Amino acid sequence: MVLKLKYGIVALVLGVLLCGCSIYSKEGDIPVAENTSKVKLGVSVALTDGAAFLGMQSRGSLAEAVGDGEKMQTLRIIIVRPDGTVEHNRYYDFHQVPTTYFATAQFEVVGGETKKVYLFANENTKFNSGRKVANYDFAAIKVGEQFPTNDITGKDIETDETSLIEVNDALTQMALPLFMSECHSVDVLEKQDTNVELIIVRAAVKFTFRIINTSNEPLALKQLTISKLARREYLLPNEVVYGELSEEDGTTITYIKSYNVPMIGNNEHYNFKATFADKTVPAKSATSNGKVELDPIYLLESNYNDDPSTVGRNYKISLTVGDETYENGYFNNLTALPRNTHVVVDVTLNDELTDLNCVVRVYPYGEYWLYPEFGQ
Repeated sequence: MVLKLKYGIVALVLGVLLCGCSIYSKEGDIPVAENTSKVKLGVSVALTDGAAFLGMQSRGSLAEAVGDGEKMQTLRIIIVRPDGTVEHNRYYDFHQVPTTYFATAQFEVVGGETKKVYLFANENTKFNSGRKVANYDFAAIKVGEQFPTNDITGKDIETDETSLIEVNDALTQMALPLFMSECHSVDVLEKQDTNVELIIVRAAVKFTFRIINTSNEPLALKQLTISKLARREYLLPNEVVYGELSEEDGTTITYIKSYNVPMIGNNEHYNFKATFADKTVPAKSATSNGKVELDPIYLLESNYNDDPSTVGRNYKISLTVGDETYENGYFNNLTALPRNTHVVVDVTLNDELTDLNCVVRVYPYGEYWLYPEFGQ
């Protein structure tokens, strides 16, 4: 599968420069064959558009990526032949210069066949408990041996807490840098070089909450709760169908049209809870705009299915202000949470504080031209 990317020529040059700072470990020897070909892989953190999935307007400043934790700090490329034999297992380290685009991975492979190319980024990221987010030893996959397809495709990522009711945010959030993964089918011609551009997606949904105070008094935030979230997701995107949208400027956005999540008891959904010790939203004044943006929250992808009476209304939040808790009810336009999307929620608090006025926007989660800065 060859997917178009949202990059210009200058971005490609930037990727070439960045890769000069990388360090990779050489994999084992592979058998030399008469029909040997060379394949050059360009790997990019995908601009997959959750807004398109939900039928919402995309783009905007919050479509951009922020911080090294949302970039590739390591990348593993595993190439597998049609008979399941591992042809390459190569590991790159970008810790000195984390990146969202890597352009010069070149491999010598047997030509005239379709390969499976597995991509894993930030594979060593750990939860607070010390357990790896992707709890698998990818380095143990040996060149010349069978790729453990069943182990990899059937493996889940699980949150770091066993309670299924309400848990602390530090235990349920995806750890940084964010784990990323993808699998592609690549046709390699016999005795010909092949250039392929591939995407990799973050295995998380990012939430940004912007609190707006229109009252005349400062308001103390105590707690934020998001309901019906998933406790586990597949290690690799599962049964994902991608689509493409063409922008007016000639660029292309890739978006997720459909996907699967593990369905054990409706994925053992839970309520995410963030508690604030000292978070005040100032009143709007000559010196304050009355707005506070909370730290990003990274959660697993989800696809909760509520009862028929709430079709299209699967997620909701509540916010504790002072001693009172207010709930917005279900989000009418947030029916699913595919990985690699950015959910931005604007919450307006007024003098009455009778309920929450929430506006939800979903943005692409990826890099934007030369400047991979996600979130203003």
